[in-house]
Amino acid sequence: MRRQVRRSPAAAAMMLAAMMLAAMVAGARTEARAGMPADPACAVPDSVLAPGEALPRVASRLAEDRTLSILIAHSAKPNPKPGIVGYPVRLEEELKRRLPGLDIRISVLSLPGEAAPAMVAPLARAVEERRPALVVWQTGTVDAMRSLDPESFGIALQNGIAEVQRRGADIVIMDMQYSMHTAQLIDFAPYVSYMSWLAQSSDVFHFPRYDIMRHWVEDGRVDFADEGDEAKRRSYDFVHRCIGQLLAESVATMVDRRNGAGH
Repeated sequence: MRRQVRRSPAAAAMMLAAMMLAAMVAGARTEARAGMPADPACAVPDSVLAPGEALPRVASRLAEDRTLSILIAHSAKPNPKPGIVGYPVRLEEELKRRLPGLDIRISVLSLPGEAAPAMVAPLARAVEERRPALVVWQTGTVDAMRSLDPESFGIALQNGIAEVQRRGADIVIMDMQYSMHTAQLIDFAPYVSYMSWLAQSSDVFHFPRYDIMRHWVEDGRVDFADEGDEAKRRSYDFVHRCIGQLLAESVATMVDRRNGAGH
């Protein structure tokens, strides 16, 4: 028969305090990882990129199996720049660093040349089939290039968001890239403004890639005007690396806010 060890109230209190301290330290370490700032070269002021709110559907999924599955949907051609590591890969690497207690899985849905209205149905099917916890919907570029009706664009955005949320996933909407040359030829403003307004009115996080890249250009950190191959390569690499970092920082912060996912 095993002898039962009796601890004094003082010893029990000391043990409880030690356990609480260990939990606090572990939690602090996790929060430090989740809140890791991006590389200073990538950083932008809060007036450009502010933290989003919590992700309730992601939190519910994490409570089930600790897997953060993310679907990135975009209208760009896959691997347009040989030798450049795209931001989805960077995002996965950064999230694994920031949220070490989670299984991070990222997949991509490429719909080259499609405007927002045409993306809704395949996006809904992909969410149904792949069951991501979070969707990053990158859109607006094709709509602006074709000067499509901003109202139709907005309706498509609302429908897409509703379809994703109805299938149990949270969603982040990401707008188009910025370069001084394209900004002079294409009026992106109505589409960027619509995305910003919709995000605020529907409690969806808007990742402002357009304003982020404009800040980098105006701050002299990246130069798309340089036609040299090596300069272009550096610019594209900078953008994908930094977008991956800033998006990971935003997602990790929102995940941590909800339920301390890595604790």
